[in-house]
Amino acid sequence: MAVTIYHNPNCSKSRDALRFLTASGIEPQVVLYLEEGWSHDQLIALKTASSLDWTEMLRPDASTLLKPLIIANDEVAIINYLIEHPEAVERPFVQTDKGVRLCRPLTRIIDIIDQTPESPWLTEKGKQIL
Repeated sequence: MAVTIYHNPNCSKSRDALRFLTASGIEPQVVLYLEEGWSHDQLIALKTASSLDWTEMLRPDASTLLKPLIIANDEVAIINYLIEHPEAVERPFVQTDKGVRLCRPLTRIIDIIDQTPESPWLTEKGKQIL
């Protein structure tokens, strides 16, 4: 199974998702989107495959900032902003053959992978997931 994680190593949720995948025996393709940036096509594909709206895909501060563009449904302006500010996209997104999920909460990852790590499995902050 091909697995891609759009990863921010500075984010504990993203680090947890990557650890969860590797503990499950999955070696994902890691996309460091803060370094690589987003493309128009990537953003549209994530939005479409995840069935999320822009408000759900954005970090809360970015959602507030872009609210007028979201209300106006100005997708071009929103995407241009996200290309300029890749950190504004919520994280982590995980993509597999079974779909795309924004893994907040982390348990959403279970829907799109074939195996999970041994229980108990804890986040780095000590919250039990399995």
